[in-house]
Amino acid sequence: MLNEVLILLFLSVASVALFRRLNIPAVLGYLVVGMFAGDHAFGLIRDSHAIEQIAEIGVVFLLFTIGLVVSIPRLIAMRNIVFGIGVAQVIVSTLSTIALGLWFGLSWQAAFAVGGALAMSSTAIVVKMLTEQYELHLPHGNISLGVLLFQDLAVVPFLVLIPIFAAPSTGSLLLPISLALAKGALAFAVIFYVGQYLVRPAVRKIAATHSSELFTLFILLIALLAAWLTYQLGLSLAMGAFLAGIMLAETEYQHHVENEIRPFRDILMGLFFISVGSQFDWQTILNETLEVAVLTLGLVAGKAIAIMLITRCAGYSAGVAVRAGILLGQGSEFGFALLAVTITSGLLSLELSQPIIAAIILSMTISPMLIRHNATIASRFAPGYAASLTQNESRIDAACRDLQGHVLLCGFGRTAQNLAQFLKRVGIPFVALEIDTEIVTEAREAGEPVFLGDSSDPEILRLAAIDKARVLVISFTELKTAEHIARAARELRPDVPMIIRTRDDRHLERLLECGADEVIPDTVESSMMLAQHTLAALGEDPYRSRKCSTKRAKGTMPACAHSFTAWVTSTCKRRTIIICTASKFYPDTMLSGAVSVL
Repeated sequence: MLNEVLILLFLSVASVALFRRLNIPAVLGYLVVGMFAGDHAFGLIRDSHAIEQIAEIGVVFLLFTIGLVVSIPRLIAMRNIVFGIGVAQVIVSTLSTIALGLWFGLSWQAAFAVGGALAMSSTAIVVKMLTEQYELHLPHGNISLGVLLFQDLAVVPFLVLIPIFAAPSTGSLLLPISLALAKGALAFAVIFYVGQYLVRPAVRKIAATHSSELFTLFILLIALLAAWLTYQLGLSLAMGAFLAGIMLAETEYQHHVENEIRPFRDILMGLFFISVGSQFDWQTILNETLEVAVLTLGLVAGKAIAIMLITRCAGYSAGVAVRAGILLGQGSEFGFALLAVTITSGLLSLELSQPIIAAIILSMTISPMLIRHNATIASRFAPGYAASLTQNESRIDAACRDLQGHVLLCGFGRTAQNLAQFLKRVGIPFVALEIDTEIVTEAREAGEPVFLGDSSDPEILRLAAIDKARVLVISFTELKTAEHIARAARELRPDVPMIIRTRDDRHLERLLECGADEVIPDTVESSMMLAQHTLAALGEDPYRSRKCSTKRAKGTMPACAHSFTAWVTSTCKRRTIIICTASKFYPDTMLSGAVSVL
């Protein structure tokens, strides 16, 4: 067994490193390892059943991390997309696949399972590409995230229903489905009750010990215990882990839990994909080329067209609909998981599943190339969308053509909005670029000079007159986005004063290397404000904290923590300002931003 493990580890390291270098998802690297190590190639995996059993735990941890992401507030915030476009997409994709499956002679149970497998899209591929291309917060990015979120939720009922449909039954399916729903409700109630009154307090106490080892062991225990509970009730292991993830998502340790569980999930999921690849006969692509090609085209184009039509009916523009369809037009990791359950349940033979597995693999290979050029493809198929982009650029150019000495705000979230109010009070012009259409619409209705545009695009920065701007402010908290904008701005205008807001000071040096003149960390600024109010309550000079923090920061942090009173004094030499104890009414980060800009 150790020989097999060493061989798999060596092949995994080599393939994942190669695929990463080629900017191809690591999932495909694991599948290739399985294909080479399986019985259809070199036969390096002898005890495949043991590996499959271990790999099943990887699906458990995958559903656990999905549960951590599926928080109730997030679902509410994206409810229109999640429960509108997401529900319609899964239903349409599943029903259309069932119809085709019945036409090709599959049983309705097998067609249902295949429909569920092909209805899912790859979260790993889509989110990775959107993040790299800085499209995560654009309209098509929001739609994709909402649909992926519902797909993650939809996996759970598919995992529950497939074994029920596979079980031989002479009567109605209403009774077993009702029983499964009752068991699921019982499991949810037990896990929720235990989590509310036992697990959450226990997590806090264990976290207070500051023992990483103990915390990790406890999280593993909770995830596997919840999976064991649902398995004992006749449901899937993954469902219990999913419920446990939802339970822990509402705690303050959500991100810490996710970081601790990720290594186990990644390794075991890699083993799962290796086991899937070992069952795949690569000669299927050669022997059944036409079937595989039709399935791949149907998966990529069929799902993309369905999502385009649904998105268009939801009121979005044709270009946004096309881009969303391109993003989601591929198979998924969950597709392999559902196919594995289908094969294990006996609904589908391994031979019949080969073309389907091949289609999913090929779609996941093609998809990154399509996603990379989604804007170009959308402009080709939706000429009106290309015209709207050009019109938006013309609008920015017309508004900024005569501007001089303005502040260019990259991002117009809450912090930038507060900063804009300061700039308006002292009569300094500003222009803001934002990628969230809702924020842009609300700001435009309020008469603010805010435009829809990607701040990392050099052409957009040129149109926003960066060459005549006095200061550039980047208020995005995402590190990669801020770095990309900073580098683009520095190439266009090396001398412009650049101020970057960040969540904390961990990445301060990286941002300074990208060209920032000053970096304002939220956590540092809030601690300074807390110290000021504490000193004021103690009857001390509230600005001693500013002096201390400035001394401590010398050599490691830009001197952005100036005394607010000093700023008022210097500013009033030039113009009259009425300030009503501003530090009590405005967030500290916005004050520091205003200090730095002015």
